[in-house]
Amino acid sequence: MDKPNHRIMKYPVSILFILLSFWGSKLAADDRCAFDINFIEQEIPFYTFADYTPQVALRMAYAKFEVSNTDEWQELANEHEAYEIDLVFTKYPQDIKAWRTDYWTLLNDRLRALFEIDPSLKNRNIRWNMFLQTQCKTEEQAKDYFHGFVIKYRPKVLKVIDEVKSPAQLRELIRGEAITRDSTVVKILERNPDWNNMLVIMDWTGSMYQYGAQLVLWHKLNMTYREDRVQHFVFFNDGNNKRNSQKKAGRTGGVYRARTDEIEEIVETMEFVMKKGNGGDAPENDLEAVLTGLQYLDNFDEIILIADNKSSVRDIELLEKIDRPIHIILCDVKGTVHPDYIKIAKETGGSLHTLEKDLESLSPPTP
Repeated sequence: MDKPNHRIMKYPVSILFILLSFWGSKLAADDRCAFDINFIEQEIPFYTFADYTPQVALRMAYAKFEVSNTDEWQELANEHEAYEIDLVFTKYPQDIKAWRTDYWTLLNDRLRALFEIDPSLKNRNIRWNMFLQTQCKTEEQAKDYFHGFVIKYRPKVLKVIDEVKSPAQLRELIRGEAITRDSTVVKILERNPDWNNMLVIMDWTGSMYQYGAQLVLWHKLNMTYREDRVQHFVFFNDGNNKRNSQKKAGRTGGVYRARTDEIEEIVETMEFVMKKGNGGDAPENDLEAVLTGLQYLDNFDEIILIADNKSSVRDIELLEKIDRPIHIILCDVKGTVHPDYIKIAKETGGSLHTLEKDLESLSPPTP
């Protein structure tokens, strides 16, 4: 399957299609769009529906605006709210002069049809995406593509999960049906948009489950728009329930990799690692997990370690084997930062990140 060619651009819809990249012709900015909506435009071969995302697809025929299944959203609207809406077009023909249907009329009619179903959707707090499908070569192919709106929604009253104790709760968080009070991982990743092609190494022991759920939820919401953010996930559980006396630096075990392109595979890996072990004693095998990723994975630029500030690093002596910067997302920091993580960030030339701060001035000692 072709990978999407994403070009993320934020413009008011009234000037969106001035872009040469879309129409190949210059259009004067005018008032032909009746609705003031900020769309994020993306070109993709064809639209696919996101996994683990509660959503309703309001279907329209090619070059038409009538919605064929209005009841599906109306039945949900009282207890749910939309947080993101995709408007899906087919970029066919490529040349606007070849269109038999006036684009601006079609755009206005489609938006008007949506707001007639639910006026509350005319909301600036909703993220609006415009997907332009590019793979079709004929009008007959275009008629087979999905056209219309996809409303992504969540309950108006979200369940709060402070401690994840089961795979079922993990799935609730990743589907967006529940939230945690602590948003450390999401906030730090959003504060650092320059981290691309990441190898993300996640402490996947009991106290860190809520943070891992945040990570995958963030990845799910971003993978459609920024496929270059995460290349690999590595989860470690400090030894698959080995006895503490069996846990040796570099040979503790319980390190597993998950591909990043399928949310279900990621969740299944997380559930598997949960069943294999949940940590046991306080120290964790952070650096064994880092070295495993470095040894067996490639095509990544940044190394991100998501760690528990309450846990020491069992195998800190392995630090001398690491010669690349480690960016540490440190969770559950309530006061003092654990010195093991300061040491890792400093000696690798990496950085340390807490809910409130990004500490990027750390540097390795002068030889």
